[in-house]
Amino acid sequence: MSEPRARAGKNRGQQNFSDGEMRQFLFAHGDVFDSLDTTIKTLDVITTDFIVELCFEAARAAHAAGRQKVKLDDVKFACRKNPAYLGKIEEIFAKKNEIDEAKKTFDATDDKIAKTSGKVNVETLGAEDDVLDAVKGGK
Repeated sequence: MSEPRARAGKNRGQQNFSDGEMRQFLFAHGDVFDSLDTTIKTLDVITTDFIVELCFEAARAAHAAGRQKVKLDDVKFACRKNPAYLGKIEEIFAKKNEIDEAKKTFDATDDKIAKTSGKVNVETLGAEDDVLDAVKGGK
């Protein structure tokens, strides 16, 4: 394996992210709506270098563990010295797991809650629930 900067050198001058993506990213983080072209190109170079170096470090960790494929744990290991990066990675994957669990609760064929999680929160209704005057705080 070569150094990440040497490997990224072959793509110098070539933009890896679209102008639209970079403009939206810059605008979302406080830049003006119409960013300068030099700003977009600079952010593209910085972002690409960061991703390449992170992947290189993760690949190095995987290689040290005797694997060819990079796993999430390798990326976490590469970010171990920066708690902000590590925290963001864990936050994103926790949110992904939460979304995946929420998707599992719904059956796509009939729009009903799945049998496993739907019966947990079943509430039996009585006759007092049918009385319209019993509603409090409504309009």
